[in-house]
Amino acid sequence: MEYVIAIDMGATNLRVGIVSSNLDIIEVNREKTTKNDPDLLVKQICRLIESLPYEKYNVKKVGISACGLVERNKIKILANLGIKDLDLQKVIEDKYGLKCEIKNDANCTALAEATFGSTKDVKDSYFITISSGIGGCLIYNGEMVDLAFEIGHQLISYRNGYEEFEKIASGNGLVKLCSDNYLQVEHAGEFFDLCKKGDGLALNILNQWKEIVALYLANIQMEFNTDKIVLSGGVMKSSDLFFEDLKVRSNKLIERFPLKPINLVLAQFDQDAGLMGAVSVALHIK
Repeated sequence: MEYVIAIDMGATNLRVGIVSSNLDIIEVNREKTTKNDPDLLVKQICRLIESLPYEKYNVKKVGISACGLVERNKIKILANLGIKDLDLQKVIEDKYGLKCEIKNDANCTALAEATFGSTKDVKDSYFITISSGIGGCLIYNGEMVDLAFEIGHQLISYRNGYEEFEKIASGNGLVKLCSDNYLQVEHAGEFFDLCKKGDGLALNILNQWKEIVALYLANIQMEFNTDKIVLSGGVMKSSDLFFEDLKVRSNKLIERFPLKPINLVLAQFDQDAGLMGAVSVALHIK
């Protein structure tokens, strides 16, 4: 049995815990994440690490899931935290003598799904999270392809112009998509409630959204020809309204090409996705 320190550095909450290679959570501490002050954030993380009995469990590795742009284990920018250019890996390795790796949160969760979750039975998969924004990661031959980009910022054709994918397809994007179609909602949950009630305009917008996302899924399969595509994130709370239709629509778009069918599945991890992602990263450290 191996034990690691897992750090889930989210836009709202920071969780630091000891977790086993069987995913048993031994102990975890949670606080609001410090924002706009990298020094205070580092001190907060160190304090939470030091409150854990990591020596008792012979911890040698630290995995960190970070809510932003991470390149080669260096934090470039955590926009929601007002933090940039932070070499947290060096701080932890120098201070505690533990091996440490840091990855983007979507990449971490993709690895968790591939290691322990809904795609553990296949070699190649693509993970997409649709929440307030959109993130994604390719798993190839069981390993994370750790690229420093976020798929939500890719451009798609929209209303005789171009728009970032997440600006109209994420949870926040759905608010804009509704507004562009003369429906005012405060959040995606309100929109999906209208759909469940059979509101005609809301259902028409949902149809537009499904067309946009299905085309994106088709392009993912065209590019990577994966065994599975896994969907995660807050928008999946309403998956009963669109999940099966997305399968049909996306597969219809690629049926003339010599590709594997799109095997669309829901993610296994939900509330603990960030923490389990950090665990997966730590366990993959050589």
